[in-house]
Amino acid sequence: MAAIALENSDEKTCNAIMALGDFYRGYLSKGKNEIPLREEIEMVKSYLEIQKLRYGDIFEVEYEIDEKLLNILVPKLILQPLVENSIYHGIRLKGEKGIIKISVYKEKDRAHIVVFDTGVGMSEKQLQDIMNDEGGEKSFGLKSTIERIQYYYNDLDLYEITTKEGLYFRIDIKIPIM
Repeated sequence: MAAIALENSDEKTCNAIMALGDFYRGYLSKGKNEIPLREEIEMVKSYLEIQKLRYGDIFEVEYEIDEKLLNILVPKLILQPLVENSIYHGIRLKGEKGIIKISVYKEKDRAHIVVFDTGVGMSEKQLQDIMNDEGGEKSFGLKSTIERIQYYYNDLDLYEITTKEGLYFRIDIKIPIM
């Protein structure tokens, strides 16, 4: 399909097909439950490419990544649901161009994987409702991702959320470095 799109000088379609293929190859990961952080980030980059084709210029993406951490193993698909929430429940609702920033850094014995967006944020009550299963379908990506990471590492203290209604949402996933 990508070759046909290129033959017809349709670079946008070719890029979409390539990004979709890259995303699904990462998603499948040969059945592995954990993958190097490098692959997780590449999968999110492919996902964001697809979303840019869908939504145009409603968001910019910034990366600040400590390359020394790219080989640590992480549970597969921990970033994509968080980034998806940034787009659908944050930036898209704000109605103006926003920023999604993905950061990875080490502090003490933890790798911090941070997703920040300049979307609508949420109130403390909205956040509590989501974390207490009262957030309806909006809670699915965020809460289930957190629970999956907590289960995987058998540790409840693996995340920190800061948000300001109308301004931003930030989640910091704190992965133990083994």
